[in-house]
Amino acid sequence: MVYFPLLRHLDIQDYGLYPGPQRNGHFELDFKPGLTLILGANGLGKTTLMNLIFRLVAGTHDLSLPDEVGSSNVENYELNRAARRQFAYRVNDGAQKARAALRFSVGHVEFLVERELAELALVRLEVDGNALPADEQAYHAAVLKASGLGTYADWLLILRTLVFFFEDRRALVWDPGAQRQLLRCLFLSPAQAGEWTRQERSILGLDSRMRNLQAALRREQRERKKTAAKIQGASNIRSALTAAESSLEQLNTRHEELVARVEVGEDERQKVRLNALRAQSEHDQALRELERARLFAIEAHLPKAEESMRFLYARLISDETCLACGTHGLSAKRKELASALAEHHCLICESTLPAANDAVVDIGDRRIEELQDRVESTQVRALEQARLRDEVNAQYQADNESLSECAIDRNDVQDNIRLLINQLPPDERKVSEQQNKLQAIDELVAQLRADLQVERAQFAASLDIYRSEIQTKAEAVKQHFEQVANGFLFEESGLSWAPERRTVGQAGGMDPVEYPAFAVELSGSDFVGLQRRTTPNQVSESQREFIDLAFRMALIKVASPDHASTLAVDAPESSLDAVFVDKAAQVLSQFANSGSGSRLIITSNLGAGELAPQLLRAAADPGHRLDRLVDLFAAGVPTRAMQASKDTYDHYWAELRKKVEVRPNE
Repeated sequence: MVYFPLLRHLDIQDYGLYPGPQRNGHFELDFKPGLTLILGANGLGKTTLMNLIFRLVAGTHDLSLPDEVGSSNVENYELNRAARRQFAYRVNDGAQKARAALRFSVGHVEFLVERELAELALVRLEVDGNALPADEQAYHAAVLKASGLGTYADWLLILRTLVFFFEDRRALVWDPGAQRQLLRCLFLSPAQAGEWTRQERSILGLDSRMRNLQAALRREQRERKKTAAKIQGASNIRSALTAAESSLEQLNTRHEELVARVEVGEDERQKVRLNALRAQSEHDQALRELERARLFAIEAHLPKAEESMRFLYARLISDETCLACGTHGLSAKRKELASALAEHHCLICESTLPAANDAVVDIGDRRIEELQDRVESTQVRALEQARLRDEVNAQYQADNESLSECAIDRNDVQDNIRLLINQLPPDERKVSEQQNKLQAIDELVAQLRADLQVERAQFAASLDIYRSEIQTKAEAVKQHFEQVANGFLFEESGLSWAPERRTVGQAGGMDPVEYPAFAVELSGSDFVGLQRRTTPNQVSESQREFIDLAFRMALIKVASPDHASTLAVDAPESSLDAVFVDKAAQVLSQFANSGSGSRLIITSNLGAGELAPQLLRAAADPGHRLDRLVDLFAAGVPTRAMQASKDTYDHYWAELRKKVEVRPNE
């Protein structure tokens, strides 16, 4: 037998969203047997309050529930810090001092759980009045012992799917995966439920490993085919490879020669460049000395001439340029002047000059002749060195260009060689190793497939036993479902025992197993008798809500027939029209007023419809009905809408009181 949580008392301290009726930061809530109606408006924190209650019971762990609850996904995980701070984000102070304590029972065991709301840290844990370490694992162990469940994931599963009916509720009765998990943990012993999970996960693990190996085997087989193709075309590839390698060898030799020539050419280039610079420098120096000598000679021949005139003649003789008019290339005039100097004639009138300073003039003349010879010889040397420099530079440039072309050709041949090598088949040893690898993988896949077949057969046999045991509860589930659903709906409805055939895992070639499951049947205006409805899309939205709620109530009743339980429903009126309100109120009130001590917790907006007034009228005698109401207008923080529309909300409050307190004969 499984025991569900029975909520008793909630105490919230210093949480900004619920300052309490006295506005002192203290908000208390007694969950009496029967109905507790949490009434508010949008933004007042109804859903937050429901989530807070859930989190106090569930702790800091949760389940990941996909669209269909798969076998391998029913595992609890610890909330990250952002999720643990979900209540801190709702208030300005980050819930620094806020705490919440919840008293509830599970079967015959009483619990007191107190948590900080900043990050949901457990600060107090009492079990049957005895203090235990404020530790999540200690809480998990105590809850599992009291509930009769085998794993904490199963505890979270029944909280998420049965006890709390949130706005994001899933249609359990149309979810075979969720059904089989619930039937497993509700109607089997913890040992059986755990063995079911262990066998199923072992099969899924083998299945995953086998499929991964099969994928690897297919890849290796494709590579083996490529190798075979390579072997067939290997002779042509090897011939092309031999030719390419020979060409590369020649290019390597030429590359080495060109590198050496460029290195030698660089040294030679530096040498001839230096020689050319030196030869030109010597020639320039000889020219300058010749100019000075000629200037001295002119001074000697024209002792009475102005310095500027002597300078003009000196420049004309030295570089064949007339500074007076700027004319260049006056070689004939230069020769004429040089001859006049040699014959001791005046440069102006060509008269014979007196020989008073012959000794000086002769010495100067001899010096000019020597210097003229030197200029001519250095000019010849400078021209020769310049020619050698240009030749060496041209050769160096040509060698560099040849080296670049050779490097490009060599890279192209190397790329071609790599391409040809990649097309070659591996050697025989590698081929043999590849074949052995394929054979080993194939054998392992075959062994895993055999193991998988054995484990599936064992699980199918175990599942026959589990299914038979669960089926003993099926009639009670169907009867209670029909009682509740037919109270909700105008159409006739029911459940049928419809085990689902399903293959465990994704590998093909395996026989499916038969999971326990119920199917929904519903009459309709266009149908004769009851017809199976296989998806929630085959019924209306309100029918979907009623049918799924009836299924939950049936499972709770049959799983724990002799103990009270809690059903917490967030905004049930969201999909109801006025016609269905009476039936919803009637059936929910039957759960609340069954006399078992069960708790029905409902959240609703003020003025949302007739469901809240009808539930309150059914909950207690006149004069005590509003005692079942938790007034978040008084206990919560007013929203802007409440402040701006106070008269409208007051009107709705007056209407609600009038409807609730009406007496039977009025």
